[in-house]
Amino acid sequence: MPDLTSRGPSIFVKQVAIYLLLILAVLAVMGRLFFSTARDHLEEEVGRRLEYVARIAARYTPVERLVLIRADDDEARMVLRLEQKLDEIREATGIYRLFVFRPDRSALLDIDPSIRIGSVYEIPQLSADDEGQLHAGVAIHTVGYTTTGGELRMSAFAPITDEEGDLIAVVGVEGSTRELQIVEQMRDRLYWIAAGCAAAALLVALFAARSITGPIRHIAAVAQRLGGGEYSARTSVQRHDEVGQLAQSVNHMAEQISDRDAALKEMAASVAHEIRNPLNSIQLLLVVLSEDIAAGKTDDHEATLRTLRYEVNKLNRFVDEFLTYSRPMTLIEDDVDAGVVVQNVIDMATGEAQQREVKVTQEVSADLPTLRVDRQRLEQSLLNLVINAVQAAGSGGLVEVRARATADGVELVVDDTGQGISPEDLPNLFKPFFTTRADGTGLGLANAQKIAAEHGGYITGTNREQGGARFTLHLPNSKSRERTS
Repeated sequence: MPDLTSRGPSIFVKQVAIYLLLILAVLAVMGRLFFSTARDHLEEEVGRRLEYVARIAARYTPVERLVLIRADDDEARMVLRLEQKLDEIREATGIYRLFVFRPDRSALLDIDPSIRIGSVYEIPQLSADDEGQLHAGVAIHTVGYTTTGGELRMSAFAPITDEEGDLIAVVGVEGSTRELQIVEQMRDRLYWIAAGCAAAALLVALFAARSITGPIRHIAAVAQRLGGGEYSARTSVQRHDEVGQLAQSVNHMAEQISDRDAALKEMAASVAHEIRNPLNSIQLLLVVLSEDIAAGKTDDHEATLRTLRYEVNKLNRFVDEFLTYSRPMTLIEDDVDAGVVVQNVIDMATGEAQQREVKVTQEVSADLPTLRVDRQRLEQSLLNLVINAVQAAGSGGLVEVRARATADGVELVVDDTGQGISPEDLPNLFKPFFTTRADGTGLGLANAQKIAAEHGGYITGTNREQGGARFTLHLPNSKSRERTS
């Protein structure tokens, strides 16, 4: 077994180094760019959030009610309800202040009870360009600014327009910018944060590398056990990534190896059985023949020799069929008429049919496409089906061979009037060495199926409702084979 131990740095070490270098590089770039970009991004994000709140408040402040508000309506029920609604929005969104004013900046609604209707707001952060955007129906937000109390805040404004698009009022939203304050305070802590991130990056790199190399080592160990002949070895990796796919592939390969090993053992036992029986018969016949010769008996020599020839031919036929099944098959393809194949096969089966007093008929459709096949192999496959049908039909029976076109090729159907196939035998028809006849090798149908598969087709075996069996050889035409190849 080859030595699979590491000869250089392991994947684990390489992954840890790569992950660590990548994370440190990212931290370095982020540290350089953070303070120059973080404030802008945070301002934009906070501004969008405040704009969203302003638009919601504008949606819940009907124009038809705003136009009815007068300077002395501070305690009016309608005004109180509108201000209550604004206060609910403020509490739900966590903003600092919410108010509504006319284009001339006179107050309409304000959750601060000290602000009376008609009071004029001082809003230095609202520029003339901003007012132009509001008249155009566009919500805007300001940049961060510091209040007289030293607090960092941002504001957003959303227009309230009538059906003609004229600006009737503006919703103002004022929010605290705690995020921006945090950014300002983080400068002195950058190096500590970077150090902590580096340590965390090392731990993450160790964990990530181990999460990959650990299962790979386990899979490699299982592969070594399989190579040593322990075909029951399986991986226990349960993942949904490429490593999991690798583990599933190794398990699938192990199943195939195990199945193939079992099949080889079964085949070896079957081959030994099929060869031993004729050899035993030949050995016994030779003993009998030797005894007869020694005793001077000559009357039964011809019968013994016939039996010897039969057993030798049987053994030779088994070897031929086994070699056909076990060897790779090379097809010599040519354009072939399916009707000619059927006629040739029936001609070859005529002797067997006459000997068993079985009638063989054929029915060939006129619209059969030309097949690109190895004619000799195909005739071998179909002949096997026809001979089996003749043997199953029995004396006075009937075998019908039909060739018909399908959507993608040709079907060659062989029907007989025999006893049919027992249900327990149907799943085993095409398994190597399965046979129901005492003189059968169990390789005839297996070889026929192999030939069909080499041509891109297949054979099915079923029972007919009116009695007997039906075997159908499905063959694709050349175009269908090109599409599936």
